[in-house]
Amino acid sequence: MPQQESPSPPAPHRFQRQGFSFEKAIRFFFASNAGLTIVILALIIIFLLKEGLGFFPGYQRELQVYRIAGLEFVDISRKNLTAHEQLTSVLNRAYFAEINGNAASQMRRSQEASALFNAYTDQTGPTRDLVLNNSQSGTNPSPEMLANLTANYDQQKTKALSKLPATPHLTAKERLSLIEFIRTRPVDATEDPPLVTALAEEFSAAQQKHAEPLAGMRATIDSFESSSSDLGSLVSEMTESVTATKEKIQSADILEKDRKTLLAAAASAKDPAEREKLTSEAHASLADKPDVEGPIQILLERRPDCVKVHTALQESADGIVAKLPAQLSQPEAARLLNVARKTWPVFISDLANAPAQISAWKHDTPVPLTAAISSFLTGKDWVTGGEWQDFYGILPLAAGSLMISIVALLIAIPSGIGAAVYVNQFASSREQALIKPVIEFIQAIPSVVLGFIGILVFGTVLRDISVMDSLQWIPGFPIEERLNIFTAGCLLALMSIPTIFSLAEDALNNVPSAYAEASEALGASRVQTTFRVIIPAAFSGILAAILLGFGRVIGETMVVLLVAGNRIKIPDFSAGLGTFFQPAHTLTGIIAQELGEVPLGSVHYRALFVVGILLFAVVLAINATAHRFVNKMKH
Repeated sequence: MPQQESPSPPAPHRFQRQGFSFEKAIRFFFASNAGLTIVILALIIIFLLKEGLGFFPGYQRELQVYRIAGLEFVDISRKNLTAHEQLTSVLNRAYFAEINGNAASQMRRSQEASALFNAYTDQTGPTRDLVLNNSQSGTNPSPEMLANLTANYDQQKTKALSKLPATPHLTAKERLSLIEFIRTRPVDATEDPPLVTALAEEFSAAQQKHAEPLAGMRATIDSFESSSSDLGSLVSEMTESVTATKEKIQSADILEKDRKTLLAAAASAKDPAEREKLTSEAHASLADKPDVEGPIQILLERRPDCVKVHTALQESADGIVAKLPAQLSQPEAARLLNVARKTWPVFISDLANAPAQISAWKHDTPVPLTAAISSFLTGKDWVTGGEWQDFYGILPLAAGSLMISIVALLIAIPSGIGAAVYVNQFASSREQALIKPVIEFIQAIPSVVLGFIGILVFGTVLRDISVMDSLQWIPGFPIEERLNIFTAGCLLALMSIPTIFSLAEDALNNVPSAYAEASEALGASRVQTTFRVIIPAAFSGILAAILLGFGRVIGETMVVLLVAGNRIKIPDFSAGLGTFFQPAHTLTGIIAQELGEVPLGSVHYRALFVVGILLFAVVLAINATAHRFVNKMKH
């Protein structure tokens, strides 16, 4: 039987004959994109390291100038003078908190009456000024124009009277009388309403009454405040001397930098004439070495005076605590007095150690590179662009970022995970179709829009609520600053909820259905199955969702820049939970705020890149940890 020949395969395309194929092109396309991503990431890391690592040698030089010029010597005394001023401020705040707390009723009544009148004058002021300016002698407005201005003033007046603020501490009769006076007030009147004046006098009388038992405390505070006058005068005199020396050293450093730049350009120049010209310019710009020894010796001659004023201040401060009241009746006053008592031993100890530090200080002691690194990582001050000395310490920025993240996660974790559990395990199809898009839509809201909402709505509403008498038991109430840690944390929580929700729901979806079926077969309820089987099985994925939400929070910039308050200072933790209602600054916010204003290549410029490197490392570590938990869940 003749054997049938099988059909021969079609001839390959000419591209396939040359080693090309559609599948290979697709693989090459995606592989090249993956490789490009890796290259871009490597370039970002190299750029950050290149710009950032030059910070520490530059900062080391600044610290050397700080020591060589004598600023470090003066700061031994300035530190104690600043501590004295801060202690005086705390005592004054405690004194007035006690008086105003005892006169709180009169203070609120006076403030509410003044706020009502000021709200009215703010709204009617522009139109009132127009009427007055056109009614003065020497002006000849037409009757129609004056009538129109008067009519506009009356309309604005009616509108303002309809939008007056609430006055819960004024009686209805007092409020009506104040409004009636405002309504019938002549357009050219300048005096305050009688009720506003009477309530202000009533508050002043209450203050004087409650200040009488505190006369001894007032005298003690005044005595302590005046005790630093000699130290203040000495610090002021020394400051002028060392500042001039520092300016000479910095000018010489700038000339030396320019000289090295010219020499580098000369070395790379190909034209001999151009090379010779650059070399001669470099030699001409050689800076004279500034005289440091002379000013330093004059400064060190003040050592006996420094020791003397420190000893005198210590002697006068030793007995101050014993003269202060044992306790105060108002909670805020008592807290501030307690802060002063706890801080006092540290202040006395610093005063006692100052003479030894002054005697042992040497201007020619080298500043190692490790000092610049430790100053950056453990420094409590971020001071830039000042006339005295720039310091780059990230602790206040790190503290602000951490506290805002804590507030955000405390709100976002239960909200995001709770929503994910409900949608995945308990919600009906209609509820899922509604809840999931709404939560995920939050991610589409620009962060700058959320920042505006925080400034204009949330922060203002929260501050207004905080003044309610029924809420004064909450730590930190009433809120002094509407832009603070808590406000920023709430908005960041809103931004991180979609991330936590989506990833947590994916983790719940990845739990094999056999787990739930086995649990229900054993008689467990839906709630028992969810909380004892499903959630423990998805725990690694849920933890990864939390970590990625934390990464989103710690890396956010615009919201914290607009809403956190931007105060570069470690929060006052003595306020307890009220610490979360204080302003703060963050690592991301400082980069966005200052990077566009600093000179290119300066120490300040490079310091911001080091902050960026630190942020990059933190977020990378968070994402790597989350990725590890995700892989653990898959296996």
